[in-house]
Amino acid sequence: MAKYTKQKSGLYRTSIQLGYGPDGKPIKKYFSAPTIKELEQKIMEAKADLANGLTISDNTTFGTYAENWLNIYKANKGIQTRNMYKHKLTYCESLNDIPIRKINRMMIQQIINENAAHPRTCEIILLTLKQIFSSAKEDGIMLKNPCTDITMPRHIPQEKRALTDEEKQKLRSAVLQPQERLLLLLLYGTGCRPAEAYALNKDDFDFKNGTISISKSVQFDNGRFFSVSAPKTNSSIRSIIVSESILKGIKHTLDKISTYNVLGDNTGQIMSSYKYDTIFKHILQKAGLEGSGITAYVFRHNFATECYYAGVSLKECQRQMGHTSYKMVMEVYAHLDEKRENTRSKMSSMVM
Repeated sequence: MAKYTKQKSGLYRTSIQLGYGPDGKPIKKYFSAPTIKELEQKIMEAKADLANGLTISDNTTFGTYAENWLNIYKANKGIQTRNMYKHKLTYCESLNDIPIRKINRMMIQQIINENAAHPRTCEIILLTLKQIFSSAKEDGIMLKNPCTDITMPRHIPQEKRALTDEEKQKLRSAVLQPQERLLLLLLYGTGCRPAEAYALNKDDFDFKNGTISISKSVQFDNGRFFSVSAPKTNSSIRSIIVSESILKGIKHTLDKISTYNVLGDNTGQIMSSYKYDTIFKHILQKAGLEGSGITAYVFRHNFATECYYAGVSLKECQRQMGHTSYKMVMEVYAHLDEKRENTRSKMSSMVM
C-alpha cells in the first residue's frame, strides 16, 4: 500500500493522527503538497509542533486572534486602553490574513520600519504585538514570540517640565469663568489627573478637613463620554490634602457653580473630552499662554515639583498623586536634587 495518495489534482496527500475524540474516534490532520519531499517536510514540521505542545490543526489568522485577544483578554481594561490597542492594530493590517503561527520576525521588523518616522508609535505597536504573540504562545498556537531583537527607531522623550514663575503669574492674573478657574485650581493645586477632575461632585470636597476625595474617573470613547468608574488602580483612590490658599480659592469658585457635577455642562452632565479640551485652551488663551506647550500634565509635573520644594516626602507625594509606584516622582525629585546640588559650581573650588 502506498504511503501517500496521489490525487487527481496531482497533489500528494496523507494524514497524521492527533489523538482521539470524546467518541473514541481518531482525530486526524490531513496534508497535501505537489511533491513527496514537500509533503514529508510538512509532516516533519507538524510532528515537531505536536511534540512541543502546539495545536497543529490551528490555522487561526492574526486578524482573528488579535480581535479575540482584545475582546477576551483585554475585556476588563478601560475603554481608552482598548481603543489604544485597537488603533495600533490598524498599523498591522498586513498581517491580518496570515496564520498567526507563520508570522516571523522579519514581518514585524517591516511594520516597524514603515512607521520609523514616529518612534513612540513604534514602541506601542511593538508592545501590543508582544502581548498578542505571548498570548498565542500560551494558548499553544505558536512556539516562539517573533517580537525578539527588533531594531527600533530612536525615541528621545520630550523633557517634562514644570511651570515657570512667569507662567504661574499669568495664570493667577487671568480673568476666567468659574469652571475655568476651578479646573485651573484643581490641576495646579492637587496634581489630580484631568479625568479625575472631570468626575468630581460637590460631595467630594471636605472644606472642614481641607481635603478632596478622588474615587472615580471619567472614561471617554473616541472623545465621547462613556462612563464614570473607579480609577484603574487602587492607588488612584485617595484623599488629597490641599493647601489653605488653594482650598479657599476652590470654595470661593464652587459657590458660583450650581451643578452637582462641578465640571459638567449647564445641567451637570459630563461633557465630551473635546469640550474639556476647549475649556483648557480658553484658560491658556486668557492667560496669554497659547502656544506655550503647556498641557494638563505639565500641571501634574509641576505639582510634584511644588511638593519637593515644600519638603513633602517622596512617598507622600506618590500617595497624593495616586501613583502605583514612586518611579515618576523619584525621577522628578532626583532631577531637582541634582539642580539643588549644583555639583559643577562646587567642583570648581577644588584645587591642588
